[in-house]
Amino acid sequence: MLSFNKGIVWALVGVFAFGSIGVALTARVEGPQARAIREREEKRAAAEANKERKDDKKDHPEVWAAVRALRTARADIEKSTHEKAKYKDSALKSLDRALADLEALMQQD
Repeated sequence: MLSFNKGIVWALVGVFAFGSIGVALTARVEGPQARAIREREEKRAAAEANKERKDDKKDHPEVWAAVRALRTARADIEKSTHEKAKYKDSALKSLDRALADLEALMQQD
């Protein structure tokens, strides 16, 4: 009786192990569209990380963080539709001037 129970246990373990391997193998399978989307997203993320890495100089990380924040603020203001034109233009000119000054200073460094 004891060897019969061991046999059942081993059979169940084998079924579970082979079933798990089958699920693991089929989980990695993806179609050509899914693969293309995944690869495109990975390339986009890598390009964005590379751009951020290029801008993020070791010498002045706070200044480069400020430059990135100014660029984001400029994009947000440019996209906004609720701002009055005279304030929006003034803000964009100020941001452009600040970005140009910071980038010129960092190029000299």
